[in-house]
Amino acid sequence: MIVVLGFSAVEAYRIQISVSEQHLDIYRRYAGDEAQLSTLRRNLWLAGNDIRDFFIRCASIHCTAEQAGVLQAQLAGLRSEDARALAGMAALPELSRKLDDFWAAAEPVPVSMLHATSAQQFDFLQRAIVPKREELYSQLLNLAAVGQTRLQRQETEFAETRRQAAGRLSALLALGVLLSFVVALLSIRHAENLEREAERHYAKVEHTKRELQQLSARLLEVEEDGRRRLSRELHDGIGQTLALLQIEISHAAGTPTPSPERLERARALAERSVQTVRNISVMLRPALLDDLGLVPALQFLLEGFLRRSGIACEFSEQGVEDLLPDSVKTCVYRVVQEALHNCEKHSGASRVSVSVRQFPDWLVAELEDDGCGFRTGGERVTPRNAGLGLLGMRERASIAGGSLVVDSAPGAGTRIALRIPLTGGSKHGAGRPVPHEVVA
Repeated sequence: MIVVLGFSAVEAYRIQISVSEQHLDIYRRYAGDEAQLSTLRRNLWLAGNDIRDFFIRCASIHCTAEQAGVLQAQLAGLRSEDARALAGMAALPELSRKLDDFWAAAEPVPVSMLHATSAQQFDFLQRAIVPKREELYSQLLNLAAVGQTRLQRQETEFAETRRQAAGRLSALLALGVLLSFVVALLSIRHAENLEREAERHYAKVEHTKRELQQLSARLLEVEEDGRRRLSRELHDGIGQTLALLQIEISHAAGTPTPSPERLERARALAERSVQTVRNISVMLRPALLDDLGLVPALQFLLEGFLRRSGIACEFSEQGVEDLLPDSVKTCVYRVVQEALHNCEKHSGASRVSVSVRQFPDWLVAELEDDGCGFRTGGERVTPRNAGLGLLGMRERASIAGGSLVVDSAPGAGTRIALRIPLTGGSKHGAGRPVPHEVVA
Protein backbone atom coordinates (compact mmCIF):
# COMPACT_ATOMS: atom_id res chain seq x y z
CA MET A 1 0.00 0.00 0.00
CA ILE A 2 2.84 2.39 0.85
CA VAL A 3 4.48 1.57 -2.47
CA VAL A 4 1.25 2.32 -4.35
CA LEU A 5 0.79 5.63 -2.53
CA GLY A 6 4.41 6.58 -3.17
CA PHE A 7 4.07 5.63 -6.83
CA SER A 8 0.85 7.71 -6.98
CA ALA A 9 2.69 10.74 -5.62
CA VAL A 10 5.53 10.25 -8.12
CA GLU A 11 3.04 9.76 -10.94
CA ALA A 12 1.13 12.91 -9.93
CA TYR A 13 4.37 14.91 -9.91
CA ARG A 14 5.39 13.43 -13.27
CA ILE A 15 1.97 14.21 -14.74
CA GLN A 16 2.16 17.78 -13.46
CA ILE A 17 5.63 18.29 -14.97
CA SER A 18 4.66 16.63 -18.25
CA VAL A 19 1.44 18.65 -18.54
CA SER A 20 3.23 21.91 -17.81
CA GLU A 21 5.98 21.17 -20.32
CA GLN A 22 3.50 20.07 -22.97
CA HIS A 23 1.35 23.15 -22.41
CA LEU A 24 4.35 25.47 -22.62
CA ASP A 25 5.65 23.67 -25.72
CA ILE A 26 2.29 24.07 -27.51
CA TYR A 27 2.07 27.78 -26.83
CA ARG A 28 5.76 28.32 -27.46
CA ARG A 29 5.52 26.77 -30.91
CA TYR A 30 2.29 28.64 -31.69
CA ALA A 31 3.73 31.95 -30.55
CA GLY A 32 6.94 31.34 -32.50
CA ASP A 33 5.09 30.45 -35.72
CA GLU A 34 2.74 33.40 -35.27
CA ALA A 35 5.68 35.78 -34.76
CA GLN A 36 7.41 34.49 -37.90
CA LEU A 37 4.21 34.81 -39.93
CA SER A 38 3.73 38.35 -38.62
CA THR A 39 7.28 39.17 -39.64
CA LEU A 40 6.63 37.83 -43.16
CA ARG A 41 3.36 39.77 -43.49
CA ARG A 42 4.96 42.97 -42.20
CA ASN A 43 7.93 42.62 -44.57
CA LEU A 44 5.55 42.08 -47.53
CA TRP A 45 3.73 45.32 -46.79
CA LEU A 46 6.95 47.20 -46.10
CA ALA A 47 8.48 45.97 -49.36
CA GLY A 48 5.39 47.02 -51.31
CA ASN A 49 5.27 50.40 -49.57
CA ASP A 50 8.98 51.03 -50.12
CA ILE A 51 8.62 50.25 -53.84
CA ARG A 52 5.54 52.46 -54.08
CA ASP A 53 7.27 55.33 -52.27
CA PHE A 54 10.25 54.95 -54.59
CA PHE A 55 7.95 55.21 -57.61
CA ILE A 56 6.18 58.29 -56.12
CA ARG A 57 9.49 60.02 -55.53
CA CYS A 58 10.61 59.14 -59.04
CA ALA A 59 7.36 60.64 -60.40
CA SER A 60 7.71 63.91 -58.47
CA ILE A 61 11.46 64.41 -58.77
CA HIS A 62 14.21 62.81 -60.78
CA CYS A 63 15.44 59.60 -59.01
CA THR A 64 19.10 59.28 -58.37
CA ALA A 65 21.32 56.24 -57.99
CA GLU A 66 21.64 57.08 -54.31
CA GLN A 67 17.87 56.73 -53.80
CA ALA A 68 17.93 53.46 -55.75
CA GLY A 69 20.71 52.21 -53.43
CA VAL A 70 18.63 53.07 -50.37
CA LEU A 71 15.67 51.07 -51.75
CA GLN A 72 17.96 48.20 -52.65
CA ALA A 73 19.35 48.14 -49.10
CA GLN A 74 15.85 48.22 -47.63
CA LEU A 75 14.70 45.33 -49.80
CA ALA A 76 17.85 43.31 -49.00
CA GLY A 77 17.27 43.84 -45.28
CA LEU A 78 13.63 42.74 -45.54
CA ARG A 79 14.57 39.65 -47.52
CA SER A 80 17.22 38.76 -44.94
CA GLU A 81 14.59 38.99 -42.17
CA ASP A 82 12.28 36.76 -44.22
CA ALA A 83 15.05 34.18 -44.57
CA ARG A 84 15.57 34.13 -40.80
CA ALA A 85 11.81 33.88 -40.24
CA LEU A 86 11.55 30.91 -42.64
CA ALA A 87 14.49 29.21 -40.92
CA GLY A 88 12.59 29.33 -37.60
CA MET A 89 9.50 27.72 -39.09
CA ALA A 90 8.73 24.20 -40.26
CA ALA A 91 9.64 23.42 -43.86
CA LEU A 92 7.12 25.16 -46.19
CA PRO A 93 8.40 24.65 -49.78
CA GLU A 94 5.45 26.38 -51.49
CA LEU A 95 5.71 29.48 -49.32
CA SER A 96 9.49 29.59 -49.75
CA ARG A 97 9.13 29.33 -53.53
CA LYS A 98 6.57 32.13 -53.71
CA LEU A 99 8.68 34.35 -51.48
CA ASP A 100 11.65 33.74 -53.74
CA ASP A 101 9.49 34.70 -56.74
CA PHE A 102 8.33 37.87 -54.98
CA TRP A 103 11.83 38.93 -54.02
CA ALA A 104 13.12 37.98 -57.48
CA ALA A 105 10.62 40.49 -58.90
CA ALA A 106 11.13 43.15 -56.19
CA GLU A 107 14.89 43.29 -55.71
CA PRO A 108 15.75 44.37 -59.33
CA VAL A 109 13.31 47.35 -59.10
CA PRO A 110 15.90 49.96 -57.95
CA VAL A 111 17.96 49.23 -61.07
CA SER A 112 15.42 48.15 -63.70
CA MET A 113 12.79 50.80 -62.93
CA LEU A 114 15.14 53.71 -62.13
CA HIS A 115 14.56 55.47 -65.48
CA ALA A 116 11.07 54.07 -66.28
CA THR A 117 8.11 56.33 -66.83
CA SER A 118 5.35 56.70 -64.33
CA ALA A 119 3.03 54.59 -66.45
CA GLN A 120 5.62 51.82 -66.70
CA GLN A 121 6.22 51.95 -63.00
CA PHE A 122 2.52 51.82 -62.19
CA ASP A 123 2.00 48.99 -64.65
CA PHE A 124 4.91 47.04 -63.12
CA LEU A 125 3.56 47.64 -59.64
CA GLN A 126 0.08 46.41 -60.53
CA ARG A 127 1.31 43.51 -62.65
CA ALA A 128 4.35 42.12 -60.81
CA ILE A 129 4.30 43.32 -57.19
CA VAL A 130 0.69 43.66 -56.02
CA PRO A 131 -0.61 40.22 -57.21
CA LYS A 132 2.36 38.37 -55.75
CA ARG A 133 2.08 40.32 -52.51
CA GLU A 134 -1.67 39.68 -52.23
CA GLU A 135 -1.19 35.98 -52.98
CA LEU A 136 1.55 35.67 -50.39
CA TYR A 137 -0.45 37.64 -47.86
CA SER A 138 -3.47 35.36 -48.34
CA GLN A 139 -1.26 32.32 -47.99
CA LEU A 140 0.22 33.74 -44.78
CA LEU A 141 -3.28 34.37 -43.41
CA ASN A 142 -4.20 30.81 -44.30
CA LEU A 143 -1.11 29.59 -42.50
CA ALA A 144 -2.12 31.64 -39.45
CA ALA A 145 -5.60 30.08 -39.58
CA VAL A 146 -4.03 26.63 -39.91
CA GLY A 147 -1.84 27.43 -36.91
CA GLN A 148 -4.91 28.41 -34.87
CA THR A 149 -6.67 25.21 -35.94
CA ARG A 150 -3.61 23.19 -35.00
CA LEU A 151 -3.49 25.02 -31.68
CA GLN A 152 -7.13 24.12 -30.99
CA ARG A 153 -6.48 20.50 -31.95
CA GLN A 154 -3.45 20.39 -29.74
CA GLU A 155 -5.47 21.95 -26.94
CA THR A 156 -8.05 19.20 -27.38
CA GLU A 157 -5.36 16.52 -27.41
CA PHE A 158 -3.76 18.15 -24.39
CA ALA A 159 -7.08 18.10 -22.54
CA GLU A 160 -7.54 14.42 -23.47
CA THR A 161 -4.02 13.60 -22.31
CA ARG A 162 -4.65 15.43 -19.05
CA ARG A 163 -7.93 13.56 -18.62
CA GLN A 164 -6.21 10.23 -19.20
CA ALA A 165 -3.46 11.14 -16.76
CA ALA A 166 -6.07 12.11 -14.19
CA GLY A 167 -7.79 8.77 -14.85
CA ARG A 168 -4.54 6.87 -14.26
CA LEU A 169 -3.92 8.81 -11.10
CA SER A 170 -7.48 8.17 -9.92
CA ALA A 171 -7.02 4.46 -10.66
CA LEU A 172 -3.81 4.41 -8.63
CA LEU A 173 -5.53 6.19 -5.75
CA ALA A 174 -8.46 3.76 -5.96
CA LEU A 175 -5.98 0.88 -5.94
CA GLY A 176 -4.31 2.40 -2.90
CA VAL A 177 -7.66 2.69 -1.10
CA LEU A 178 -8.53 -0.90 -2.08
CA LEU A 179 -5.18 -2.13 -0.83
CA SER A 180 -5.76 -0.18 2.37
CA PHE A 181 -9.02 -2.07 2.93
CA VAL A 182 -7.31 -5.37 2.08
CA VAL A 183 -4.43 -4.64 4.45
CA ALA A 184 -6.89 -3.61 7.15
CA LEU A 185 -8.89 -6.81 6.64
CA LEU A 186 -5.76 -8.95 6.68
CA SER A 187 -4.53 -7.12 9.78
CA ILE A 188 -7.83 -7.77 11.54
CA ARG A 189 -7.74 -11.44 10.58
CA HIS A 190 -4.11 -11.71 11.63
CA ALA A 191 -4.94 -10.08 14.95
CA GLU A 192 -7.81 -12.53 15.41
CA ASN A 193 -5.51 -15.44 14.57
CA LEU A 194 -2.93 -14.13 17.05
CA GLU A 195 -5.63 -13.78 19.66
CA ARG A 196 -6.85 -17.34 19.06
CA GLU A 197 -3.25 -18.57 19.10
CA ALA A 198 -2.67 -16.73 22.37
CA GLU A 199 -5.83 -18.32 23.80
CA ARG A 200 -4.63 -21.75 22.69
CA HIS A 201 -1.23 -21.13 24.24
CA TYR A 202 -2.88 -19.90 27.42
CA ALA A 203 -5.10 -22.98 27.55
CA LYS A 204 -2.04 -25.18 26.92
CA VAL A 205 -0.12 -23.40 29.67
CA GLU A 206 -3.08 -23.81 32.02
CA HIS A 207 -3.31 -27.50 31.12
CA THR A 208 0.41 -27.95 31.71
CA LYS A 209 0.12 -26.03 34.96
CA ARG A 210 -2.66 -28.35 36.15
CA GLU A 211 -0.60 -31.37 35.11
CA LEU A 212 2.41 -30.05 37.03
CA GLN A 213 0.23 -29.42 40.06
CA GLN A 214 -1.14 -32.94 39.84
CA LEU A 215 2.36 -34.30 39.34
CA SER A 216 3.62 -32.33 42.34
CA ALA A 217 0.75 -33.65 44.42
CA ARG A 218 1.46 -37.17 43.18
CA LEU A 219 5.17 -36.79 43.97
CA LEU A 220 4.32 -35.68 47.49
CA GLU A 221 1.94 -38.62 47.78
CA VAL A 222 4.57 -41.02 46.45
CA GLU A 223 7.15 -39.57 48.80
CA GLU A 224 4.81 -39.96 51.75
CA ASP A 225 3.86 -43.45 50.62
CA GLY A 226 7.54 -44.37 50.32
CA ARG A 227 8.19 -43.09 53.79
CA ARG A 228 5.17 -45.06 55.06
CA ARG A 229 6.37 -48.24 53.35
CA LEU A 230 9.91 -47.71 54.60
CA SER A 231 8.62 -47.10 58.13
CA ARG A 232 6.42 -50.20 57.94
CA GLU A 233 9.29 -52.32 56.63
CA LEU A 234 11.59 -51.05 59.36
CA HIS A 235 8.98 -51.55 62.07
CA ASP A 236 7.31 -54.76 60.93
CA GLY A 237 10.34 -56.37 59.36
CA ILE A 238 13.64 -55.32 60.82
CA GLY A 239 12.22 -54.12 64.13
CA GLN A 240 10.31 -57.30 64.96
CA THR A 241 13.09 -59.53 63.65
CA LEU A 242 15.71 -57.72 65.72
CA ALA A 243 13.40 -57.95 68.80
CA LEU A 244 13.05 -61.71 68.33
CA LEU A 245 16.79 -61.96 67.75
CA GLN A 246 17.36 -60.06 71.00
CA ILE A 247 15.06 -62.48 72.85
CA GLU A 248 16.84 -65.51 71.44
CA ILE A 249 20.25 -64.07 72.29
CA SER A 250 19.04 -63.28 75.83
CA HIS A 251 17.77 -66.85 76.33
CA ALA A 252 21.00 -68.24 74.93
CA ALA A 253 23.01 -66.01 77.22
CA GLY A 254 20.94 -67.13 80.26
CA THR A 255 21.81 -70.81 79.92
CA PRO A 256 25.25 -72.29 80.52
CA THR A 257 25.06 -74.37 77.34
CA PRO A 258 22.93 -72.73 74.56
CA SER A 259 20.78 -75.19 72.62
CA PRO A 260 21.52 -75.56 68.89
CA GLU A 261 17.85 -74.87 68.08
CA ARG A 262 17.98 -71.41 69.63
CA LEU A 263 21.25 -70.60 67.86
CA GLU A 264 19.74 -71.74 64.53
CA ARG A 265 16.67 -69.56 65.10
CA ALA A 266 18.94 -66.60 65.93
CA ARG A 267 20.96 -67.16 62.75
CA ALA A 268 17.77 -67.36 60.66
CA LEU A 269 16.49 -64.14 62.20
CA ALA A 270 19.78 -62.40 61.42
CA GLU A 271 19.64 -63.62 57.80
CA ARG A 272 16.06 -62.41 57.49
CA SER A 273 17.09 -58.98 58.78
CA VAL A 274 19.90 -58.80 56.25
CA GLN A 275 17.53 -59.77 53.43
CA THR A 276 14.99 -57.18 54.53
CA VAL A 277 17.69 -54.50 54.50
CA ARG A 278 18.69 -55.59 50.98
CA ASN A 279 15.07 -55.44 49.82
CA ILE A 280 14.70 -51.94 51.19
CA SER A 281 17.96 -50.89 49.50
CA VAL A 282 16.78 -52.30 46.16
CA MET A 283 13.45 -50.57 46.57
CA LEU A 284 15.19 -47.22 47.14
CA ARG A 285 17.86 -47.66 44.43
CA PRO A 286 19.31 -50.91 43.09
CA ALA A 287 23.03 -51.27 43.71
CA LEU A 288 23.33 -53.09 40.40
CA LEU A 289 22.63 -49.83 38.56
CA ASP A 290 25.72 -48.23 40.04
CA ASP A 291 27.94 -51.31 40.32
CA LEU A 292 27.28 -53.26 37.09
CA GLY A 293 25.43 -50.82 34.82
CA LEU A 294 22.06 -50.40 33.15
CA VAL A 295 21.63 -53.80 31.45
CA PRO A 296 22.10 -55.99 34.58
CA ALA A 297 19.81 -53.69 36.57
CA LEU A 298 17.07 -54.01 33.94
CA GLN A 299 17.51 -57.80 33.85
CA PHE A 300 17.16 -57.95 37.62
CA LEU A 301 14.10 -55.69 37.40
CA LEU A 302 12.45 -57.98 34.83
CA GLU A 303 13.21 -61.09 36.92
CA GLY A 304 11.44 -59.53 39.87
CA PHE A 305 8.54 -58.50 37.62
CA LEU A 306 8.26 -62.08 36.31
CA ARG A 307 8.24 -63.52 39.85
CA ARG A 308 5.52 -61.12 41.01
CA SER A 309 3.20 -61.09 38.00
CA GLY A 310 3.87 -64.32 36.12
CA ILE A 311 3.85 -62.34 32.83
CA ALA A 312 6.31 -63.66 30.25
CA CYS A 313 9.21 -61.25 29.71
CA GLU A 314 11.61 -60.80 26.82
CA PHE A 315 14.66 -58.54 27.05
CA SER A 316 17.13 -57.51 24.34
CA GLU A 317 19.96 -55.00 24.21
CA GLN A 318 22.16 -53.72 21.41
CA GLY A 319 25.47 -51.94 21.87
CA VAL A 320 24.70 -50.57 25.36
CA GLU A 321 27.85 -49.46 27.16
CA ASP A 322 28.49 -50.05 30.84
CA LEU A 323 29.76 -46.49 31.40
CA LEU A 324 26.71 -44.34 30.73
CA PRO A 325 25.90 -41.00 32.38
CA ASP A 326 24.14 -41.50 35.69
CA SER A 327 21.22 -39.32 34.59
CA VAL A 328 20.67 -41.52 31.52
CA LYS A 329 20.81 -44.77 33.49
CA THR A 330 18.47 -43.46 36.17
CA CYS A 331 15.97 -42.11 33.64
CA VAL A 332 15.83 -45.35 31.62
CA TYR A 333 15.58 -47.53 34.76
CA ARG A 334 12.80 -45.48 36.36
CA VAL A 335 10.81 -45.19 33.13
CA VAL A 336 11.00 -48.96 32.54
CA GLN A 337 10.16 -49.57 36.22
CA GLU A 338 7.08 -47.32 36.03
CA ALA A 339 6.02 -48.86 32.71
CA LEU A 340 6.27 -52.39 34.17
CA HIS A 341 4.32 -51.26 37.22
CA ASN A 342 1.53 -49.88 34.99
CA CYS A 343 1.58 -53.04 32.89
CA GLU A 344 1.32 -55.27 35.96
CA LYS A 345 -1.47 -53.17 37.46
CA HIS A 346 -3.65 -52.21 34.47
CA SER A 347 -2.83 -54.01 31.22
CA GLY A 348 -3.78 -57.65 31.79
CA ALA A 349 -1.02 -58.58 29.35
CA SER A 350 0.43 -62.04 28.83
CA ARG A 351 3.71 -60.95 27.26
CA VAL A 352 6.05 -58.00 27.70
CA SER A 353 9.14 -57.20 25.66
CA VAL A 354 11.79 -54.65 26.61
CA SER A 355 14.63 -53.55 24.30
CA VAL A 356 17.47 -51.06 24.83
CA ARG A 357 19.63 -49.90 21.92
CA GLN A 358 22.50 -47.45 21.91
CA PHE A 359 23.36 -45.35 18.83
CA PRO A 360 26.20 -42.85 18.36
CA ASP A 361 24.19 -39.96 19.79
CA TRP A 362 21.04 -41.56 21.23
CA LEU A 363 19.89 -44.22 23.63
CA VAL A 364 16.52 -45.75 22.75
CA ALA A 365 14.47 -47.87 25.14
CA GLU A 366 11.19 -49.53 24.10
CA LEU A 367 8.59 -51.46 26.06
CA GLU A 368 5.71 -53.25 24.33
CA ASP A 369 2.91 -55.45 25.71
CA ASP A 370 -0.14 -57.23 24.30
CA GLY A 371 -2.53 -55.97 26.96
CA CYS A 372 -5.87 -54.18 26.76
CA GLY A 373 -4.34 -50.81 25.85
CA PHE A 374 -5.98 -47.45 26.41
CA ARG A 375 -7.11 -44.40 24.47
CA THR A 376 -4.61 -41.60 23.96
CA GLY A 377 -5.52 -37.99 23.15
CA GLY A 378 -3.27 -37.56 20.11
CA GLU A 379 0.29 -37.54 21.24
CA ARG A 380 -0.51 -36.65 24.83
CA VAL A 381 -2.21 -38.96 27.29
CA THR A 382 -4.96 -37.59 29.46
CA PRO A 383 -4.46 -38.10 33.20
CA ARG A 384 -7.98 -39.53 33.47
CA ASN A 385 -7.06 -42.46 31.24
CA ALA A 386 -3.46 -43.08 32.20
CA GLY A 387 -3.07 -41.60 35.66
CA LEU A 388 0.03 -39.68 36.59
CA GLY A 389 2.52 -42.46 35.88
CA LEU A 390 2.96 -41.58 32.23
CA LEU A 391 3.10 -37.88 33.08
CA GLY A 392 5.96 -38.58 35.49
CA MET A 393 7.71 -40.69 32.84
CA ARG A 394 7.37 -37.88 30.33
CA GLU A 395 8.73 -35.36 32.84
CA ARG A 396 11.74 -37.60 33.51
CA ALA A 397 12.40 -37.85 29.77
CA SER A 398 12.08 -34.08 29.38
CA ILE A 399 14.50 -33.41 32.25
CA ALA A 400 17.03 -35.74 30.59
CA GLY A 401 16.61 -33.82 27.31
CA GLY A 402 14.80 -36.68 25.56
CA SER A 403 11.29 -37.55 24.49
CA LEU A 404 8.68 -40.16 25.29
CA VAL A 405 6.27 -41.50 22.67
CA VAL A 406 3.23 -43.52 23.75
CA ASP A 407 1.36 -45.56 21.14
CA SER A 408 -1.72 -47.37 22.38
CA ALA A 409 -5.31 -48.11 21.50
CA PRO A 410 -8.09 -50.10 23.20
CA GLY A 411 -7.49 -53.80 22.53
CA ALA A 412 -4.24 -53.20 20.64
CA GLY A 413 -1.69 -53.22 23.45
CA THR A 414 0.74 -50.47 24.38
CA ARG A 415 4.12 -49.38 23.05
CA ILE A 416 6.32 -46.88 24.91
CA ALA A 417 9.48 -45.51 23.26
CA LEU A 418 12.02 -43.46 25.24
CA ARG A 419 14.70 -41.56 23.33
CA ILE A 420 17.51 -39.84 25.27
CA PRO A 421 20.48 -37.91 23.78
CA LEU A 422 23.99 -38.88 24.84
CA THR A 423 26.67 -36.30 25.56
CA GLY A 424 29.16 -38.04 23.25
CA GLY A 425 29.11 -40.64 20.50
CA SER A 426 29.65 -44.34 21.30
CA LYS A 427 32.15 -46.56 19.63
CA HIS A 428 29.65 -49.40 19.82
CA GLY A 429 27.15 -49.36 17.07
CA ALA A 430 28.76 -46.41 15.30
CA GLY A 431 27.28 -45.66 11.93
CA ARG A 432 23.96 -47.39 12.62
CA PRO A 433 21.00 -45.09 11.97
CA VAL A 434 18.26 -44.49 14.52
CA PRO A 435 15.09 -46.37 13.47
CA HIS A 436 12.56 -44.09 11.82
CA GLU A 437 9.61 -45.31 13.88
CA VAL A 438 11.40 -44.44 17.13
CA VAL A 439 12.55 -41.05 15.95
CA ALA A 440 9.06 -40.22 14.81
